[in-house]
Amino acid sequence: MSADAFSRLRWHRLGPADLDRIFALHLRAIQGLGPDQVRPESPGFFEALLGGAGRIIGACDPDEVLVAYGVLQDGPDPGTRPDLWLGWHFDARIQKLAGSSVALEYRGHRLQRELIRRRVALADPGAYLYATAAPSNPASWRSLLGEGFEIRRLRRVYQDSLRYLLARRAGPFAAPASPADGDEVRPLDGLSLDEQDRLLSQGWRGRLTPSGCVLVLPEVVE
Repeated sequence: MSADAFSRLRWHRLGPADLDRIFALHLRAIQGLGPDQVRPESPGFFEALLGGAGRIIGACDPDEVLVAYGVLQDGPDPGTRPDLWLGWHFDARIQKLAGSSVALEYRGHRLQRELIRRRVALADPGAYLYATAAPSNPASWRSLLGEGFEIRRLRRVYQDSLRYLLARRAGPFAAPASPADGDEVRPLDGLSLDEQDRLLSQGWRGRLTPSGCVLVLPEVVE
């Protein structure tokens, strides 16, 4: 895809009439991938979101072919409890970045990052945002880290599939910064998942910094 083709994409808030093409793109995007990497969804999942349980934003080419979409879900979905796992206030406004798909011919042009940015912009002001991503799917969690999310936990969800739980607050985001002088830091690469789980449960956080993906134990927690 050329830069000109990217600039010609048209972004829309999708509605109930778009259900069939959303689901068709979802099926194409997950073809050949197992549940250890992505979560298959049913038409009913998208139908509920389009009916008011959330918002779906999409990008269309000049012929109005849907080439990418991203889901913003209101509230946590059953089986994931970021409010309990992360100690969020009982009445916190929670929204989930609940999946996205990009057509094969449009991959490699940072559309996943753009979908994250646009969903964060759609979120309610001050909302607590979260997403899940398989450790075996680095393209997904690295994109989220690049847009200000932090890896906060490792959990088995979605019929016992291992997922990172990533979170951030809605609102403006500054570019990733180097850890503060008082922070403890360990490179993420090379750490076993068991060791990652142990550190995350102690308050360490996965971040993207100019030097790469790291686990940080902040001296001061925001």
